[in-house]
Order: sequence, then C-alpha cells, then structure tokens
Amino acid sequence: MLTMARKRDPDGEYHLVPDGNLDGFAADTYDLVLSAFTFDNIPTMEKKVLHFQSLKRLLNRNGRIVSVVSSPEIYVNEWASFSTKDFPENRAAKSGEKALIVMLDVDDSRPVEDIIWKDQDYEQTYKLAGLVPVNISRPLANQTEPYNWVSETKIAPWVIYVLRSGE
Repeated sequence: MLTMARKRDPDGEYHLVPDGNLDGFAADTYDLVLSAFTFDNIPTMEKKVLHFQSLKRLLNRNGRIVSVVSSPEIYVNEWASFSTKDFPENRAAKSGEKALIVMLDVDDSRPVEDIIWKDQDYEQTYKLAGLVPVNISRPLANQTEPYNWVSETKIAPWVIYVLRSGE
C-alpha cells in the first residue's frame, strides 16, 4: 500500500508504523489526526486505549482526533454496499466480539471480519485514554441522492467522533 501511495502521490509522506508505536512522531505537534475505520479491527479495550493514548500524545494544545468507526448497527442491517443477512449471530455479538459483513461493491464476496464495539464502550475507551468527545455525528444518506439506499437514510452505518485531550 505504501508503494501504491507513493506512486500516486510522490510528494506525500508515508510511514509504516509498527503496531501502535508512534514514537517516531513528535509529541504535541499535530493539529489533526484522522483515524478512519482503524479501530474496527482492534479487539480489546486495553489495546484501543493504548492506541488512542499514542494518538493523543501527538496532538498540540488545540489538536483534535477525528475517529471514524463502524456503528454496531452496520452489522445487523442491510445496506447498498454491505450485507449481513447471512450472519444472524451478529445480533448477539458484544463489544470485542467478531462480526461478519460482506462488501457488495467489490468482486471479492468473502466475509470481512470486524470487531463490534458499542457506543458506550467507545465513550469509555476515550475516557480511559484521556480524550473528550467534542462532537459525535451519525451521518445519514439523503433520499434525493441518485443511489438505491437500503438502510442508509434511516440508520447511520458509521459514527464520527471528534476528540480533544481531556487534560
């Protein structure tokens, strides 16, 4: 992926970071850290907290983390680009447990394995990491858009947390 990114954007700066180790980045430096779906695959509270603490260390005084995560509802509803109908066991899954979902907009129809994490558990994770939500969004699709939305206009498949340091 790094090779592809550098090929598409030769002026960009790309790094391979060992699991959760952000020591190579200066502390108290960044205005913004974006984490998009990264935490959908981290199974324990302990690891999530450690990773968020590492991200928090990077923020300057006014910095923010934008954390985009899959909502628990994504694993129990049907969507324009995802299906969960073959995985009724998702309905009983608790935070930290695996959930299966199939992407409908790619050729590979094998199930993707994610980790469910409920809203209250994200709130606890952020608190333990020393982060405070500034904004929480659950965006919905617009019925006027030219797509055949299934659940997207009524149920948010993703949650966007904007976080700041609580210290």
